Amino acid sequence: MSSSAIGKVTWENRSSDPPNGGFFLVLPNKTILVGRDETRNHVAFADLVVSRCQLEIFSVVVDEQYDHPPLVFVRDRGSSNGTSVNGQLIGRGAALSPSRLLEDGDTITIGGHPHLRFEYTLLMNSHNLRPSYALSQLQRREVELFKDRFVVTNRTIGDGAHAIVFLAVDVETGKHVVCKVHDTSKYSRTSKAVERIRQEASLLSTLDHPNILPIKAAFETEHTIYVITELATGGDLYSLLLRYNKLNEWGTRSIIRQVLQGVTYIHSKGVAHRDIKLENILCGVTPQVPYRIMLSDFGDSGLAGPRRLKSKVGTRFYRPPECDTPGQGYGLSVDIWAVGMLTLQLVLGYEELPGLDSVVFKSQKDVDTYLGTIFAVLGPQGLISDAGQSFICSCLAYDSDRRPTARQAFYHRWLQTPTSDRKMFKRLEADNAMSWKPQRVNFPVIEDLTTRPLRVDEVGTAPSKEQMARRNTASPHFAVPPEPMVINHNHKNHS
Repeated sequence: MSSSAIGKVTWENRSSDPPNGGFFLVLPNKTILVGRDETRNHVAFADLVVSRCQLEIFSVVVDEQYDHPPLVFVRDRGSSNGTSVNGQLIGRGAALSPSRLLEDGDTITIGGHPHLRFEYTLLMNSHNLRPSYALSQLQRREVELFKDRFVVTNRTIGDGAHAIVFLAVDVETGKHVVCKVHDTSKYSRTSKAVERIRQEASLLSTLDHPNILPIKAAFETEHTIYVITELATGGDLYSLLLRYNKLNEWGTRSIIRQVLQGVTYIHSKGVAHRDIKLENILCGVTPQVPYRIMLSDFGDSGLAGPRRLKSKVGTRFYRPPECDTPGQGYGLSVDIWAVGMLTLQLVLGYEELPGLDSVVFKSQKDVDTYLGTIFAVLGPQGLISDAGQSFICSCLAYDSDRRPTARQAFYHRWLQTPTSDRKMFKRLEADNAMSWKPQRVNFPVIEDLTTRPLRVDEVGTAPSKEQMARRNTASPHFAVPPEPMVINHNHKNHS
């Protein structure tokens, strides 16, 4: 993990005579709390315009190799005067405020007549670091067809075997969204690979739940399918573990409750996700527990009748034994096994689960032996209670018929007791639901653009090989982590 600074926040206070200022650095997977209360913030301003808990600025590492640079966000923390970015209010008051992605040169101000001003400067290269991640010249022409609704940037935040994920902007709201770009040029339009992409977009359009990633639109051209979804501003559970290394058991329970609410919902529609894992579960608001959690990436999902599903899909260690038996069908309980493995990984923390690549379960005895070895270490350390061990064991039943349904798993005593915890969970989940809005999707969700002519005169120029080479050799900025500070505007410099 690099310790290079991603960005720098320069501040200026014009209320003093003469004005004073300073800066602090934004580091990978770190959060900086800003406010008036010295005991609750890393950066404190002795100024009544600033609330005790004003705002937070945090980064999310989306890729450990930094092929895709980290993202930096700002969020209001329930301030009384409000927080604005470039003059636009992003949050104020007790309601849970969403996070706002910061771009180079953005300014942050507090209150209606601000004299305290922050400016964000990007230090790490925000452009694509590899030419293979850039939109092709043809795709640059294609995205012009829907630029009145969504503008696709050249900034990537992820990639996979079949798609590259770009940041985009919703023209109507001005907010950042995600554009998943599937290059379908090597397939026929009737191939199974293309049909699977269409199926994922169509399925997402029918799923409307606080714990499911919302889709906003999709577009199909002769060569590409573009799927637009909400931007989860807290990253995924993998980046959450990168940030904290370990979660306490209360935090794990909070996450699993929300995951099971999402799974219960999709199972009620007969849909099996089939690829539940850390990377496919997103933090919707901020990289903290217990804010809203969302299931994403339904590319391997399927409709599960009685033993109807047979495809060997998903990630190996999260896949139950029945999926590895040739010719044996399976049902919705595949997701319950995955939830058990997910819980085990969250309890263990950032460390890899032992035997991740080699363990094979051929009987219940194999499962019990494996779990017994792990619990013998985690239990005495206080990392997992007896109730938590019981929950994991119930999900990881070798016989799929013995696993609980998603609803039954949600009502396991580990997630429902004590009463004080259950009340707290329910209150937080109600707050999360209030921050969610039902999606507005036009049908059919995939808009056919195959007959629309491409306007060559509007095409942007792709980066040259020389430009990309310069990007690849550009040195990142290294800096010393900032110490927590207390800022009094009677002093001139605090950097």
